[in-house]
Amino acid sequence: MRVTERQQVDALLTAIGNLRSGIATASEQVSSQKKVNRPSDDPAAAERISQFRNILRTTERRLQTVNEGVGRLDLSDKVLEQAGNTFQRAGELAVSARNDTNTAVERRNIAKEVQQLILGLTGIANTQLNGRFVFAGNETQTEPYVLGTATGSVGTANTGGATIATSVTTASALQPDGYQVQFTSPTQFDIVNLTTSQTVSTGNTYASGVAFSFDGLDVTITDGGGPPATGDQFNVRVGYAYQGDGGVLAVEIGDGQTVQANITGSEVFSGPSTNLFENLQDFHQALVTNDVDGIDTAIGQFTQSLSQVNNARATIGANGNRLATIKDSLDLLTVNTQGLRSDFEDADFAKVASDLASLQGTLEASLATLNRQFQSSLLNFIR
Repeated sequence: MRVTERQQVDALLTAIGNLRSGIATASEQVSSQKKVNRPSDDPAAAERISQFRNILRTTERRLQTVNEGVGRLDLSDKVLEQAGNTFQRAGELAVSARNDTNTAVERRNIAKEVQQLILGLTGIANTQLNGRFVFAGNETQTEPYVLGTATGSVGTANTGGATIATSVTTASALQPDGYQVQFTSPTQFDIVNLTTSQTVSTGNTYASGVAFSFDGLDVTITDGGGPPATGDQFNVRVGYAYQGDGGVLAVEIGDGQTVQANITGSEVFSGPSTNLFENLQDFHQALVTNDVDGIDTAIGQFTQSLSQVNNARATIGANGNRLATIKDSLDLLTVNTQGLRSDFEDADFAKVASDLASLQGTLEASLATLNRQFQSSLLNFIR
């Protein structure tokens, strides 16, 4: 079969077109360093690459929440360690204060350190991470513990029959202090801040059932089995209210699987078995009123408080360890998936560059051949 010059030229043009297409593809792969730049390049590979990318997106999202959970639990454990140290110190102070050689003045001095422990515990309970309160449950933008309660109690040495009731009237005016209403006669009383040792007011006139106010509090003393007697004392104390909730901050570790990455204040500071703030405040009140029996009670309360803190830390530790294991697994999954995606998507740069150079050389040779073919055809035409 005779091959005409026209057929030779057409074949050369087709080859040159294919070479240019191959060069364009190789150039794109060199530029992007990917051998699959669009689904049409390799539909089967493109589908696998899409699957790997979906896995990586899901894994990245889970890793982010797991890392946040690990960070929250780590911080929770660190600050609860401080809470445990607080109650170990409080226990030491209680044992020391219980010694009969201590005077009322010495016990009041110990109370100053206990007051600082109370304020420190408040700071621990209101710990924040990235602007969110750690122990508030789902109410992460709400400060979990604020001054908001008031309690009153009758002095153990009272001889009169009056009772006491308390309520909060202005929360913003509350102070983290304890007070004492001291009757100088059956019809007159003074108010003393036991925490600061400052007199709030003196010479107040008593009327049964009539409320009197100070520092954001309303206090009502009422004749019960009889009126108050000279020397009777009534204790008033401002306490902390929990504003968070019992919400669980769950971290997704798999389809339908979660791990709790928080512990609420009601699970460690104000429950479930004892109230840590009240235990410290009971001790403080016992010290400033020289109540030896109250100091004895505090020793047992602190043992319970420390146990509650340690139980919370055990829960945090177990969940933290589980999240740390999940994090390692997700990190490994990410590395393996990236490797598989790379096998399907990424170009072998050295090979592609070599192929590109070869194609360019072949194209130059083909163009030179085509040029010679045109010259030969033109000479034949002239002749």
